[in-house]
Amino acid sequence: MTLRRSFASLAAVVAACLALPADAADRMRAGQWVGTTITAGRTFPNSSCISQADADAMNGDAKSIKAFLEKAIPPEICKLSDFKVNGGTVVYTATCGSAPARVVTTSYHGDSSAGGDSIGTKSEAKRTGACK
Repeated sequence: MTLRRSFASLAAVVAACLALPADAADRMRAGQWVGTTITAGRTFPNSSCISQADADAMNGDAKSIKAFLEKAIPPEICKLSDFKVNGGTVVYTATCGSAPARVVTTSYHGDSSAGGDSIGTKSEAKRTGACK
């Protein structure tokens, strides 16, 4: 898998995993998430089923979010560091292969998320209901 495609996959997973329901106590709810990632002028659609355990991890502190994302995105693909959680925003650094580190920021709006990174990749996702 190329580095660009790996990062697109990373961004897609993050966008799918990070969405804030109307109840601000949670960053995400379990269910089916669909979205897109735009990087280097290409759009990549994505769809993920997020279990209740996954949602619980994402609704925790920076440490639990990091642990969940490191299971979803192995360190051989991208090293994740410097996690910060502030209400509806999660910020961290991703270093993928030999590419420069990227600061990834995701903001939450109900059952949707929108984010991007420091080199221009954009992602968005929304919860569409129960897992299929």
